[in-house]
Amino acid sequence: MFRTMKKTGFVIVLLISIIIILPAVSGSVSQQGERTPIKHVINIYFENHTFDNFFGTYPDNPSSANQTLISQIAKPVNLLNNTSLLSSLTSVAVGTFNTSNPIEGYSAYHIDWNHGKMNGFLQGSGPSSMTYYTAAQLGPMWDLSEEYGMSDMYFAPVISESAPNTLYYLAGFSPVFNDYGPPPSIPISETIFGELNNYGIPWGVYVGGNEKSFDMSSYIQGINAYSNDIHSWSTLLQQLSNGTLPAVSYVFSQDANGYDMGAPGSLLKGEVWLISLINYIESSPVWNSTAIFITWDDPGGYYDQVAPPIVDGVQFGMRLPLIVVSPFSKENYISDTILSHSSILAFIDYNWNLPALNGFVSSVNLPLDFFDFNQTRAPMTFTFGNVTLPTYGLEVNITQALFALNLSGTFPVAPQEPFKSLHYSEHGEINYTLSSIGAGVLIKNDVTYSPFYSSPYLLLILVIAAVLIVEFLPGRRK
Repeated sequence: MFRTMKKTGFVIVLLISIIIILPAVSGSVSQQGERTPIKHVINIYFENHTFDNFFGTYPDNPSSANQTLISQIAKPVNLLNNTSLLSSLTSVAVGTFNTSNPIEGYSAYHIDWNHGKMNGFLQGSGPSSMTYYTAAQLGPMWDLSEEYGMSDMYFAPVISESAPNTLYYLAGFSPVFNDYGPPPSIPISETIFGELNNYGIPWGVYVGGNEKSFDMSSYIQGINAYSNDIHSWSTLLQQLSNGTLPAVSYVFSQDANGYDMGAPGSLLKGEVWLISLINYIESSPVWNSTAIFITWDDPGGYYDQVAPPIVDGVQFGMRLPLIVVSPFSKENYISDTILSHSSILAFIDYNWNLPALNGFVSSVNLPLDFFDFNQTRAPMTFTFGNVTLPTYGLEVNITQALFALNLSGTFPVAPQEPFKSLHYSEHGEINYTLSSIGAGVLIKNDVTYSPFYSSPYLLLILVIAAVLIVEFLPGRRK
């Protein structure tokens, strides 16, 4: 009887342990089809720039002959709102497409932030942090923002570097607070890839260089079982051309040399690659049903003036650029909705009738105000002035003419519809979440994975062993 009780007790303890350790799952199976006309979401991801660093003087372009059009372009919250602030920063010289690398890291960024005072950048990230680009470097990217939508309230999920922010981008949480690890890693079931697998929605990851070089895969336990979903950029081009692109795509620049826009490298190569890719998508069979979200992983130490908010108990990091390109995207539109990386996860869940990936994804705002699903926009072709864009492919060959170019001549671009006749406001904000529509939550308790050698249990065993060794040493006094 005693032995039976011991077995029963062991089973009960085991069951309780499983309940505690495994994430709770809820939510019903996805309804077939999409909530919106969007059947393809393409996420394009770069490195290390803040909103003010890229759009601090948008849409100001003194060298343009079309000041009338510039005066009609929507103006975000940026450096132009404060001339004394603008004078404390330095613009990057015409014909230069990089700065020295600001000091990066959890500690540096917290000094920059200074509890929301946003006045510690010189001390935290150094003089390079106090710089900004203009139309001379970013004219083509400013064209994208003018012709589609941009956010001036899109924040890094945490005040830190790439790894934790990218995990929020893919999973809505992070077990690391800076660029270290793994371990710990997270199960693929707790990422957007796992959720899409669960509901039978196709996805793909696309990287430069070796198609298996996805550098976040080491943080995702079990992703190796889905290696057929990780591709090179050349496969992306093929799938765009023949209309076989999966429903959700993640296109990473970080795994290819020189394309990620991060300092101290030139941002020009990544910009040419981006504009060429947008042109390629807009000429493909999938364009009419696509939404493209273009963003950057973390601030890289560059200055931004807006104090990040706290959302659902999470202290956001500095503002990042976000551009939304789609045939359904509002032209000349600036979203003032508070958004973050996990808002894109929420949009994917919303569009395919899925439960929120986790509680945090359920609580962040959806980026729905960018879209007008009652109209469609014709594809456009974006240029670099008189310089012919390189043929888009696995590699982009930058000519000397491009390196010396003043790109301000490309901005502004003629609108598809006169801005004065647009039927919506040029600024908008909507506080709309998955929790507000009762979407349910898939993963109620996020868990992480660490091998035993790196777990706290090993440390506990070592401490106990040390105590026992000391306790029972020969000759120890009683």
